[in-house]
Amino acid sequence: MRHLRSFVAVAEESSFSRAALRLHIAQPPLSRRIRELEAELNLKLFSRNTRSVSLTEAGRVYLEHIRPMLESLDRAAEAALRAERGETGRLRLGYTGRASQEHLPGLLNRFRRAFPDVSLDIRGPYPSGTLRLELLERRLDAVLCFLPISGPGILSQVFTESKFAVAFPESHRHAHARQLPLAALRNEPFVAYPSGKLFHLRQAMDQICMDAGFVPHVVRESEASQTLLCLIAAGVGIGIMPQEIKALAVEGVVFRSLPRSARRIQHGLAWLHDNSNPVLRKLLRVAREMQGA
Repeated sequence: MRHLRSFVAVAEESSFSRAALRLHIAQPPLSRRIRELEAELNLKLFSRNTRSVSLTEAGRVYLEHIRPMLESLDRAAEAALRAERGETGRLRLGYTGRASQEHLPGLLNRFRRAFPDVSLDIRGPYPSGTLRLELLERRLDAVLCFLPISGPGILSQVFTESKFAVAFPESHRHAHARQLPLAALRNEPFVAYPSGKLFHLRQAMDQICMDAGFVPHVVRESEASQTLLCLIAAGVGIGIMPQEIKALAVEGVVFRSLPRSARRIQHGLAWLHDNSNPVLRKLLRVAREMQGA
């Protein structure tokens, strides 16, 4: 590369002395590079006399081919530097369902404005348990999910913390109770997220009931919060879910807060600490800025 750039400098300056100044080297090493290049090619690239330096015909043709190659190499080097800085590349981001709706649009919007040349591969919605497996198997760079999730090398950043509430049919005897001991729900039919599909919310509901001393009797399951609320409104059962789901405003459903001592659920971003993708570092920076805003 030094030999080629030296050749181009001499050709463009038509002078060894001016080319040496341009390259910030002494003239003798520059002359030596040109001689070595001519010897390697077995070509005479320059015609020299005491007053001027000019390209030979072979040198002119060589310059025509060398210039675009050097420009391409410069572009390749710049592209590599941008990739190293995380300004280009690919980010694989997974997300949960309703719990990500508050954070996903804002995070992607900020990230896209800051790094428009990064390719985003967005996957979901998936249960948090599925996202955990995808993360551990390195098929995702980061996941927006319920926390905590455990696993070797998983780090996380909490965005929000949610309270749980019990959703009743409007006509239920406990729907308007001022105080609601969880043990009073022992014999109630429940509707819930699926138990066999790694739904964090189902695991949390089961644990809340077990903390109160019973295993919930689940009569219907669904992956969709809207469907669960419709089942509750129809009197099929009751449900335990994050309190913000009441924003869906399904008619005929009443939410009652759980006692303060009841466990809560967190939502945020998780990733592997040894993930070397430079784009991930940029995503984490944007996420921290969101939290600080």
